[in-house]
Amino acid sequence: MNVNYKKSLKLVTLLITALIIGTASATIYNYMDMLATPINVKSAYEVNFYDGNDTITAGGSITNNRQTVTFTGMEGANGSLATYSDPVRICNNGSISYNVEVTKDSWTLNGEASTTLNYVNITLYDSSDNFVGCMSLIPSGGNSTTGAYDLAGSHAWWRAQWDILWFANATTSDSVNVDLEIIVHD
Repeated sequence: MNVNYKKSLKLVTLLITALIIGTASATIYNYMDMLATPINVKSAYEVNFYDGNDTITAGGSITNNRQTVTFTGMEGANGSLATYSDPVRICNNGSISYNVEVTKDSWTLNGEASTTLNYVNITLYDSSDNFVGCMSLIPSGGNSTTGAYDLAGSHAWWRAQWDILWFANATTSDSVNVDLEIIVHD
């Protein structure tokens, strides 16, 4: 067997070099830790939903630690205004003030509602019946938010009045689903 020592020496040199490079690149430079101890259960939120005088009439149900309210009974006759003056209250059970904003997350117009619904207004009033802010949902555009308003502490509350106006040509196959988001800033 004829062995080429020159080639063998180059191969051995190449293997030793690769071993040195591999060892050097595996050097540990630093250790880092990420700790989360403990992860606790947060106490209940201080701004919550509570029943208003029209909660039952509007088919209201408050769930999710008073953070979600669902209405399944709101309706209005065609050509006339339907008002739910106190279906839910937004209450501050804490000792500090919060800025609270109501925004439209989404809405779905069913049937011919894009042409038969005039508007849905959600108006906020404080416990003394003073106007706080209003949000208008209009199928043709121009939707608004309430802005962020101060909800003072020590059991201050607002009622959220819903006004729904269908045009005279609305039928029972027309409906709207509204999903609002209440944003609480401290």
